Amino acid sequence: MGRTGINLENVRIRNKSAILSLLNSRGAMSRKDIAKVVGLTPAAVTLLCTEMIEDGMLLEKGEIQEEKRAGRKKVLVDINYAYKCVIAVNIEAVYTWITISDLQGMALAHKRIRTNVREAPEKFLNEVAKESKVLLWENQKKQEDILGAGICIPGIVDRKSGISMQAYGIWEQKVPVQKIMEELMHCPVIIENNVKAFAEGELTYGLGKTDNDLLFVKWGPGVGSAIVINNRIYEGKENRAAEIGHFIVEPDGIQCRCGRKGCLETRVSIKAIVDKLRDVFSQENTPCLYQMVEGNIQGVTEDLFSYWIEKHLGEDELLKEPVVKEILCNSIERMARVVVNVMTVLAPDNTVLYGTMFENDVIRKIFMSYCQKYDASYTDSNIKISELCDRLSFIGATAIVTKKYFFEQGM
Repeated sequence: MGRTGINLENVRIRNKSAILSLLNSRGAMSRKDIAKVVGLTPAAVTLLCTEMIEDGMLLEKGEIQEEKRAGRKKVLVDINYAYKCVIAVNIEAVYTWITISDLQGMALAHKRIRTNVREAPEKFLNEVAKESKVLLWENQKKQEDILGAGICIPGIVDRKSGISMQAYGIWEQKVPVQKIMEELMHCPVIIENNVKAFAEGELTYGLGKTDNDLLFVKWGPGVGSAIVINNRIYEGKENRAAEIGHFIVEPDGIQCRCGRKGCLETRVSIKAIVDKLRDVFSQENTPCLYQMVEGNIQGVTEDLFSYWIEKHLGEDELLKEPVVKEILCNSIERMARVVVNVMTVLAPDNTVLYGTMFENDVIRKIFMSYCQKYDASYTDSNIKISELCDRLSFIGATAIVTKKYFFEQGM
């Protein structure tokens, strides 16, 4: 009898999750239409929706006229995206973003702090927890309002154990991030690699609603990637799947932070590009850049280059900087070649691009020209810039929490 009860409860949870996922994908629907799609009886859907409305997870949105039935109206139900909030933390080498978001993946409040890589991980995470609590208090959010906290970290992450195995550029040792943050925040915590988390965001709030197989490529400051097969993020041995930034592109090349030599990232990361710019820096070779830093080579930093890419670098400026253009084009070509090779192996429905470099129109245009040089079938129809780029700092951390604790009901 015990097993039957457990099984029935699991079925109930799965059915609720199916309804929530459907509404997240399609928007408000009537109970009758929900029943048709999820394959349940109208009575069963009505009962489940009633329970979720009483719990605050769903709400009624009003009535619409039912087609072909005069006088009959459908009552629409939708997700109550304000039901709970999520603490989304995105830790990068320079900055850490802390965001309070709703269940629809929209920011309610946010704050950026410096990532202090010189501090012990425990001390820095304590600072993150304090800032998160202040943000919650300032926005009148109580402990019971929190669905959970999502923590995104670069490098290798063991999501099951909640351990950051090696966060490139932040901390090299293993750090039990989940355990530390749960003790500090008193709520469920999930940690994930930042690129995989963004892929989760795309599955929950973006292209993943319609496409089954996707390749994600992040460019800037480093290179990251994730593979989605049948709407699931592919996990390889020791969480090392889809590390295209560590494809070997140059035999006996530069030593990479991963320990190998000749990785793609050693040639196309923002740090690698800045190193090349500093090598050729002069008033003759790099006039615009020279003017920006008033001739001081110490001003040629990764932060400055990122700002230049985001705000100023256009086609006209590149024409004035032929040496810079050559350096950029060499990096873009290497990047395009690797992406095309990966697409050839995977044949995804779409390749989704994001990150500082891809968000620059000129760089993306050059990148696409190289992709089409190698394969004319690759166009904007199957290589797309993510529509979630404006939520890059929190959408992944939000999605890993909402998926597990809301859309999948903790299954």
